[in-house]
Amino acid sequence: MKTTIWLLLVLFIFTSCSTSKVIPSQWVSENFQNQKFDSILVYASTEDRTLQKEFEDMMAIALVKEGITPLKMHEVFPEIAYKDNHSQEEINQFVLECKGKNINKVLLASQKSISVDTMVAKSLRNYMNSLEPLKLGSTSVDNLEYDKKELTTYTLEAVVYDIAVTSEDKPIASTTLKATNPKSPKRLKKKFLNSIVSLFKRN
Repeated sequence: MKTTIWLLLVLFIFTSCSTSKVIPSQWVSENFQNQKFDSILVYASTEDRTLQKEFEDMMAIALVKEGITPLKMHEVFPEIAYKDNHSQEEINQFVLECKGKNINKVLLASQKSISVDTMVAKSLRNYMNSLEPLKLGSTSVDNLEYDKKELTTYTLEAVVYDIAVTSEDKPIASTTLKATNPKSPKRLKKKFLNSIVSLFKRN
């Protein structure tokens, strides 16, 4: 019985401290798998121009190693600025300009969402979902006070479009990264970059 209690305490302490996690996921279409990528336009969709240039440069360096010639949005289309909501006319014009420059493949990387959840820190319910808060001894639940913490989850997504053959407004591949309480922006950018590059790695 004592052993069981100590194991529960160890699990409780460990899970209470481990709030940082990253969950990647990918999807690729048959069209994507059967294509050879010679060149691609890379776009980091952000209002921060410095971050846009930095991440597009990072993607370009990584894709060159995969045998792909990258074209950077901030160099090819410096006049196109970030907007929360581009009109369909603006998107159509962008596609026409890409085709005019013989650009058929486009990779767009963006932050899809941010969510903030307040969690009870010292509670097995946070980790097991169906268990009541850990209680040892005869302390009444009314007298228990738990520290609360915020869990911030960033959802980053990169999608690949083939604007030459796609008849529907759908990507041919995507990679998504869900990061909860990331330890540093630098490490998060690196993980996101790795998930993007992994789309183009061929076995």
